[in-house]
Amino acid sequence: MKTSRLFPLLVNTIPIIGFVIFFLLYVVNVPWFDDFEALSGFFLEFLKSKTWAEKWHWLIVPNNEHRMATGKLITVLVYYCSGFLDFRWIQGLANFSVIVIWGLLLLTFRRFKLSYWYFLPLTLILFQPQYYLLTFWSITGLQHEPLLALVLLTLYVLALRTRLSFPLALVLGLITTFTMSNGMFVWLAGLGVLLLRRRFREVFIWAFGMAVGITGYYYNFPYSGNERSFGKFLQMPHLSVSGFFTYMGGPFDFFPSMPEPWRFVLPTLAGLVIMWIAVHWFIQQFWPLIRYYFQPSIDPQESTFVQDFLLGGMLFLLINAGVIAILRPHFGYFVMLISNYRLYPLLFLCLLYLAWLKGQKRVSFSPAPLIAFGVLFSFLSYFNYYPLVVERRKLLLTNAFNQYHSNIGLAATRGTILEPYIIWAFKEPIKMGVFQPPVHFFDEALKKNKEAQNISLIPTITTKEISVVQSNFPVPRSRNGMVLLHLKSTFNTDEYLVPFGGVPNTGKNPFLPGIGGRASFPHDLLKPGSYEMELIQMEGQEAKRYASETKLTI
Repeated sequence: MKTSRLFPLLVNTIPIIGFVIFFLLYVVNVPWFDDFEALSGFFLEFLKSKTWAEKWHWLIVPNNEHRMATGKLITVLVYYCSGFLDFRWIQGLANFSVIVIWGLLLLTFRRFKLSYWYFLPLTLILFQPQYYLLTFWSITGLQHEPLLALVLLTLYVLALRTRLSFPLALVLGLITTFTMSNGMFVWLAGLGVLLLRRRFREVFIWAFGMAVGITGYYYNFPYSGNERSFGKFLQMPHLSVSGFFTYMGGPFDFFPSMPEPWRFVLPTLAGLVIMWIAVHWFIQQFWPLIRYYFQPSIDPQESTFVQDFLLGGMLFLLINAGVIAILRPHFGYFVMLISNYRLYPLLFLCLLYLAWLKGQKRVSFSPAPLIAFGVLFSFLSYFNYYPLVVERRKLLLTNAFNQYHSNIGLAATRGTILEPYIIWAFKEPIKMGVFQPPVHFFDEALKKNKEAQNISLIPTITTKEISVVQSNFPVPRSRNGMVLLHLKSTFNTDEYLVPFGGVPNTGKNPFLPGIGGRASFPHDLLKPGSYEMELIQMEGQEAKRYASETKLTI
């Protein structure tokens, strides 16, 4: 490869390296909510199983609404390779799927015979923290990231049209189906490509594979009704219509802390523009084929691989978006912009960018404006989502402490049937010596002698939550800078940590944190009783403890 082409390709790796470093800095070995059933609980049951039939059962048994055999296999792989149930490695392997996605898009772009400078905007758009609830949450990462990599790989192989590509695509389609429930949409996307290209013999085989995959997926599947979702759709269909465009414009949700409904305005407008461009591209590329579909075909003058791959990928993402828009608004309209789903519209934007670039008859314009857009997109994403990642790390670390010392914090609520299950799924791997969560992260800070100065902590109890306000210290935004509320029971050994959230700076520099903070938590975190309160100020290895004369009584 010539140096002139190698250098921009190396520049493309800079956002990836930055993203990997970002991940390594903020990943923690802590499970959260659904991780316990689908990963920790599965892991324990898998190890206890005496036969391969039992192990197979635990691999394919549904969790909530989904079978996720691929994600469970990754969990088992991490254990057998490292000897540990380590959620950092699990999340790392899930995130590697994004690099696989990038690689498939790069292989497609190479057929354009353009400078890699034109690919840099796509790299900048793809590797940023908007989908942090995939990057830093094991269950969602294992569900969605490998799924999208497998979907694109399936459709990439299907579009190759070599002797072995079609049977390989069938196998990949079956694997994709059992990775996540929406994986079965890959069959519909592939069917659209095959029908468009009049590959009728393969259409029937593909339809048979689809029938086998979907039938296998729903075999002995527990009933999971969506009556409320369809009921909401029938009552308020306009929510699903607007939700579709909000969802598709999700990559432009640059201000996640903006209050509703103003937060939805920019993504919805962006979604309308994105879909207008997508429809225009589809009409331009495929309307002649549809219009003369039943007339004798004319062999294309060039390979249709790029068109077929991009079409298949976009069809999958559009089908998925339609299902989300219909089934999810009953949880709240905010779900259209939830971080768990963000990688889907981001990927659609990347495919649409490649489609637009491929559609240019002659690329004689400079890539500089496109790169500038990518840099701005990446900057806004990091600037506005980085604080959410910092807060999530603090939340996981403190709740790992709470779960270890007081059996609550990472999932479930007191008094529910899941409470003993979560305690077992968290502590049993620790007893086995295969799980080492950072439950002692705060031990040194808690051993510090208390400062002579007492501080004021003001609790407020409402019907929704309990909050405690302090007005003494700013809440740092650094990785290990924290201000924590320490609650210690006066009647048993339970103790809890809750991070303070910052307040806006009312001074001259809005980029500095304000003085004071608020720590909020649900009622059922604490058992009824009296609790001593103190404040812990941490910055790296340094820590100070401040007592408070105020006690909290529940």
